[in-house]
Amino acid sequence: MTKPMLIGILLGSALALTPIKSNGALLISGNTIDLLGTTAIMQPELAGAVIHDEAIYDSVTPSGNDLFQVGVNIQNRVSRSDTDGNLIFAPRIISSLNNTSGNFLIDRAVISGFSDFELDVNYRTDGVGDKGPNSASRSFDGNQLSFDFLSPLVISNLFENPQQDSYFLSISSNATAFANTGSMSIFGRHLDYPDEVFEFNFAGIAVPTDMAIHVPEPALFTFLLTCFASLVVFKRR
Repeated sequence: MTKPMLIGILLGSALALTPIKSNGALLISGNTIDLLGTTAIMQPELAGAVIHDEAIYDSVTPSGNDLFQVGVNIQNRVSRSDTDGNLIFAPRIISSLNNTSGNFLIDRAVISGFSDFELDVNYRTDGVGDKGPNSASRSFDGNQLSFDFLSPLVISNLFENPQQDSYFLSISSNATAFANTGSMSIFGRHLDYPDEVFEFNFAGIAVPTDMAIHVPEPALFTFLLTCFASLVVFKRR
């Protein structure tokens, strides 16, 4: 066997043993990434059972017009990966135009409460919804995620169906536990009120959390206590 052939075999073996995460988009603190969408076929680790699912509602009215109202529902969903048991956070924006003219535009969603957990971020095109965010960014402390919709989430009432809902976001974490202690803000505008920015605020959003503090097993605790006692005796001597 020639040397080039041996090198090729070794490189091929190394690549075969290297885990490949299709379409992954690891989002680190202080960084911004473009989002193209993903599916459970592209990323099998995203397949899993839904363990939490609820709707949270908020509405706003423009200043000086109490008859006008825009409402938004957040579908607050969490699933557990069948592959590694880690949690996937999948909120979804559901527009509720109520008695508006249909020209409301959702531009950005900001979710807080992710601490320093490792996050793989995208959105799911294999679920319900019409539009996904174009990009995602993470704050320098890692706690806050921002999703920007450069093409707005709700379109004009000139169309037959003016209402658009987002795809499920896909925030795959290395956490195995969650708590509804996060918050989410949505920022948008209305073509009839161009000088006003609308803001929706939601509490009770699911975010990753650490497991309960592990208590040492009795044998380990006894060992540590014995070491401490021996140290005291040695010091006295």
